[in-house]
Amino acid sequence: MSADKSQQRNELLNTVRDALRRAERYCVKTRRWDTLLLIISIICGAVATVLAGGTVIGGQHTLEAVGGWRILCSIVALLTASGTVAGALHKSFQITTRVSSAEKCVALLRALDVGIAASDLPTDNALETFQRISEEHAACLACHEISRVTAVGPPGRPTGVSAFSLDNNTC
Repeated sequence: MSADKSQQRNELLNTVRDALRRAERYCVKTRRWDTLLLIISIICGAVATVLAGGTVIGGQHTLEAVGGWRILCSIVALLTASGTVAGALHKSFQITTRVSSAEKCVALLRALDVGIAASDLPTDNALETFQRISEEHAACLACHEISRVTAVGPPGRPTGVSAFSLDNNTC
C-alpha cells in the first residue's frame, strides 16, 4: 500500500473513531434520559396510587396523619402531574426510537472501524459506508452541547440575565 493510501486510510479511521466517540456519548446521554423519564413516570404513579389507596383503606386516622384531604389531594395531584409530564416527554421526544437509532449507529461505526483497521475494506468503500451511516444517523452524530451564556450589558457589566444556548462546535 502506498504512503498516500495509508495516510488516507489513517485519516478515515480517525474520522470514524471520532464519530464513534460522539455516537457513544449520544447513546449514553439518550439512555440516561430514557431511564430517568421512565422511572419518574413509574414511581410518581405508584406513590400517588399508594397514597390515595392507603388513605381509603386506612380511613380517617390515615387521612389525619397525612394532614387532611386537601394536602393529600395536593400531593397526589403533584405526583400524577409529574408522572404524566415525564411520560409525555418520553413519548413526544421519541426517546426509545432515539436510543435504538443510537445503538444501531454505534454498532455500524464499530464494524466499520474494525473493517478499516484490519485493512479488509477498500478506502473508497469505507468512505461510502461512512457517508451512508452519517446521513442515516445525522442526529446521533451531530455535536450538541448546551452551554450557559450570561448576557453582558454596557461596559462589560453582567445584566444578571442567563440563558442557555446550543453550541454545535464544542465536540
